[in-house]
Amino acid sequence: MKYIFNDEDLSLVDRLCSINNVNSEDLDVSAFEPDYDLEILKKVYEELLSDKDKRFFIVGDYDCDGICSTVIMTRLLNHLSISSNYFIPSRTKQGYGLNKEIIDTASKHGFDVLMCVDNGAAFNEELKYARSLGLKTYVIDHHEYLEVPETDCFVHPNLFSSKYNDMCASGLSCLIASSIYEDDLNTVYGGLATLADMVSVFGYNRYLLKKMLEILKKEDIIPLRYLLGKNEYSYDALSYNVIPKINAVSRLDDMMNVNYVVKYLLDNSSECMKYLNKIEEINTSRKTMTKQMSALAERIIDPSKDMIIVRSSAFKEGLCGLIANKLMYEFGKPVLVLSENNNELKGSGRSPKGSDLYTYLKNAEGIFKTFGGHAQAVGLSLDASAYEDLLKYVDDHSFLYDEQYKTALVYEVTSLDENLLKQIEELKPYGTDFSEPLLCIDGQYQKKYTVAGMYPKYVINDNLEAISFNHNHLGRSFSKMLGHLKRDDYHKGKLSFVIEDLI
Repeated sequence: MKYIFNDEDLSLVDRLCSINNVNSEDLDVSAFEPDYDLEILKKVYEELLSDKDKRFFIVGDYDCDGICSTVIMTRLLNHLSISSNYFIPSRTKQGYGLNKEIIDTASKHGFDVLMCVDNGAAFNEELKYARSLGLKTYVIDHHEYLEVPETDCFVHPNLFSSKYNDMCASGLSCLIASSIYEDDLNTVYGGLATLADMVSVFGYNRYLLKKMLEILKKEDIIPLRYLLGKNEYSYDALSYNVIPKINAVSRLDDMMNVNYVVKYLLDNSSECMKYLNKIEEINTSRKTMTKQMSALAERIIDPSKDMIIVRSSAFKEGLCGLIANKLMYEFGKPVLVLSENNNELKGSGRSPKGSDLYTYLKNAEGIFKTFGGHAQAVGLSLDASAYEDLLKYVDDHSFLYDEQYKTALVYEVTSLDENLLKQIEELKPYGTDFSEPLLCIDGQYQKKYTVAGMYPKYVINDNLEAISFNHNHLGRSFSKMLGHLKRDDYHKGKLSFVIEDLI
């Protein structure tokens, strides 16, 4: 990674707004009022009322956004006294999206309406098939589509003004539900998925994220409190202690059916605890297995290649995306990680900002059995016999992307204090279009030691220590530290500098 070093004598907010090309006014949503009178919201409500006596089958996706949007729409239909059930397909057995098997199940069991949340925009043929069976269809989704799907009710960020144009499916679901009735739980789950899905942190999304935290600080949402443990509610705590646990179940869905996570979140009482231990167990397994598989991948890859491709029968299909993401950040290159099983390869790809892995591989779509995703993330499958064709395509076609630079804000070590941390925290939430400040400090330190035999830790001064969780930093010589200022969770009154890079 290459860096631009910003040492301008400006306030933190002015420097961040300049770097991210945003206006400081966009950060304040205290006066933001969602427009619940939008025509598209009125249309959805009218459609729901016209279908009040019908049976709805909600089909969600297996990540946090798909799960939370399923929860929100289930609660909305319950509020309207509309009969419904829901289903989230298995990541490993059925894969992403709507398919004819799901549609046949809905039809066979007497449902009248198919409601797709977070998974319907690109499945026009399947939607046509559903309608041919007499099912009415709703699609609430934020994924890309080549043609507007033929559906009775379509809700997508593309249909909204700029204040709403980068919502995830749960944000859309929350906006729909909130236009009909007020409900703190819907707001919290809409905000949680917005945080998880790496969408914009401006406009309605920023309002929703702020509102979520405001609610959580005055009202315990029991399923989230259990997942959070002893941590206080914050964007970081939700990102590190709640969202990964929700996502873990579908990654290891041989241990637990992901539909139980919907049940868990729907039950805002102590009864939900019956699912908690299993979710925690799965998340622990997810962390252990990802660490082991990432270490294996690092041993067998060729990091000199322009695109890193690694396959193994030891890889768990649901963890390929996590491994690819780790390797992509570590080497700054596009990565494909493939799990091999019964002569079939399934996996995920990740690529750095400034690149388009989806378009690059879309041109080789004939090699794959299934293929989908977006610029920085893809999911795919292919016959093992086609693997050499994939390698040849990559060898014959250069992967082009703009070299990315990160901007680091240069600070004196003495400036890393409670006042600066307070300024950083007041500007939250951060996200894809408003990055958390990357700070650069001089690399001088008083002493050094190693944590768990892998992670270098440095005592900067009496109130500040720095730590890197990248084992490749062990033993590296450097003159500058780049990282993020945090509160030290283990030593009261001290601050921690979490190192991203050493140069």
